[in-house]
Amino acid sequence: MHMDVNLITRVCDTYAYHGQLGLDRLGLSHCSAVVDYDNPNVWSSNKVYAVAASLPQQVEKLFRELDEVFQHTNYLHFMMDPRTPNSFAAELVIRDFVELQATLQMVRVSPAKLSLRQDLEIVPVLRQAEWDLLLQLVFSDHAEGARTQGALSTAVSTGIVSGYKAKAPSCQFFLGYHDAQAVAYGSGTVSDNGMGMVEDLFTLPAHRGQGIASSIIEHCIAYCSNLGAKDFLIGSHVSEAPKKLYHRLGFQPVCVTREYFRDCK
Repeated sequence: MHMDVNLITRVCDTYAYHGQLGLDRLGLSHCSAVVDYDNPNVWSSNKVYAVAASLPQQVEKLFRELDEVFQHTNYLHFMMDPRTPNSFAAELVIRDFVELQATLQMVRVSPAKLSLRQDLEIVPVLRQAEWDLLLQLVFSDHAEGARTQGALSTAVSTGIVSGYKAKAPSCQFFLGYHDAQAVAYGSGTVSDNGMGMVEDLFTLPAHRGQGIASSIIEHCIAYCSNLGAKDFLIGSHVSEAPKKLYHRLGFQPVCVTREYFRDCK
């Protein structure tokens, strides 16, 4: 796969599009921000994107504006991509922001390539009963803490699922059933630039290593393909095993995105 600036731009735009779905978007002087006033403790729903500030006066103005915007939280959370000025990343370090685990962004240009497990039923999350089942799986996911860089409280998990619901129908969640039990979930989204994205994947520990995650991924890709997507994005924390699975499924590494966080209490 030819790696070019345009592909990196599309990846970063798709990642940002998904992260901003269902949230209030604010265009500030040198960045964009999303907020969820009903769920101030959900980091993923209250964050800063697309920072363009590089000069000292721009940085100072940005932080003044963010102090106003994020009065409902006690933290600041920045999403950084290869287009973010290096000088701004350095500014965050001097301001005592902590870098969270980076995400390897990977792209595949082929449609669904694997046959789904015949004993796995994959259904879209549409009704309240299905959202309730998804919430129970999210509780298990967040109690394990591998994807969330530590365990999360049920209150925060509930707020995150509220955010998932707000993304619908642009982002479609799916449940994977094995022996009539919901054991896995994932989602598919097509960005406004036409790139598909597979995100929010989880399988209960007892059902891992059986091809369930691969089937969910292929199902999400087929869903995005049916909506017109020709290439597909997936992300993995850089230190975690899923990146190896994604690579075996044909995803190629494109770039790394980063997150910085500071508790402002």
